Amino acid sequence: MNKNLWRKLFLSLPLCAGAIEVNPQLSLDYSFTAVYQHGDFLNNIPDKGSGSLSADIGLNFHPTSEDEFQLTFSLAGGNGLKETFAERGFLLAPNADDLEDDLKDINHSGRNYLLEAWYKRSFRLGNKSSIEFTAGIIDATAYIDTNEYANDETTQFMNDVFVNNPLANLPSCDWGATVAGSFNGWTLRGLVMTSKTEEGNRYNYYALQVENALQITKGTVNYRLYYYRTTKDFLNKYGSFDYLEGIGLSADWSHRKGIGVFTRMGLNTHPSTGDFKNLLSGGIALEGKLWGKSGHKLSLGLAYLKGNGDVKEVTVFESFYSLNLNRYTTLTLDYQRDRERFIGKTLEANVYGIRVNVAF
Repeated sequence: MNKNLWRKLFLSLPLCAGAIEVNPQLSLDYSFTAVYQHGDFLNNIPDKGSGSLSADIGLNFHPTSEDEFQLTFSLAGGNGLKETFAERGFLLAPNADDLEDDLKDINHSGRNYLLEAWYKRSFRLGNKSSIEFTAGIIDATAYIDTNEYANDETTQFMNDVFVNNPLANLPSCDWGATVAGSFNGWTLRGLVMTSKTEEGNRYNYYALQVENALQITKGTVNYRLYYYRTTKDFLNKYGSFDYLEGIGLSADWSHRKGIGVFTRMGLNTHPSTGDFKNLLSGGIALEGKLWGKSGHKLSLGLAYLKGNGDVKEVTVFESFYSLNLNRYTTLTLDYQRDRERFIGKTLEANVYGIRVNVAF
């Protein structure tokens, strides 16, 4: 991306401004994220440091209380350590954000920079019941496998394994639709999308999720249990085409005193395909008010994936400390330890990162 464009973009960042509300029906959201990561690779692999800049722009239009339109664009400069990790054989990236190469020819669609373009219609069925229908270019991770403490790579954990369940292969930025019905605290959600594999094969993706929230020990437990399956368009370990299928659980608990806990579990129920057989991850999130620092956060996460085929196992540890520089700007210091064991080799890296996020 043109360096002058990024210079103008950075200089135009409003560090002390509010959200732009054009009128009660129309609003504009903006998020800017700058990341630098240094990879300390083991096994005599040269170290590497690299950075990236990304900007997300969202336009939301509410013509009525039941109708909603959303457009989301993203621009990025640099690919960070994504390319380096992929070239050296790692399965997980240390930064899950959509970067420069991700935003060109998105999912082999010929589309650039446009991440979302959808319409949502809500229907009220009573005081405690409703149905929502959304269709267009959507992101499955906004509906399936969500989590309060591990779901946003721009403000929370950065590694792929903590942002979403890697086994689920959730598609993003493609055509699809989702329907959600909420009844007496329960939500049942169905999703269907169409996308393309890395080899360019078009496939359909289906997911069904049930959600609920419980009040436990002066806190709230949110849990989401889901099932997913694709059409037979993925290469399996025998060299033929087959489907992906599995179940997952994403849960989090938040205590009023500023303590949060999260976990994810995943099971590949059709191990003919996929890099992993199962996933178990979790961690803790602490707010700074526990040690007298309002606006500070400390989070730690640990993930284990049992491999499939040539992959034996993967373990990832990540911790980050973030602090609010002002109302809109957050500085984060991040550390990751990634160890991936394959048949015949082991890849290991320590990743030290710094991230600045400005959002309004």
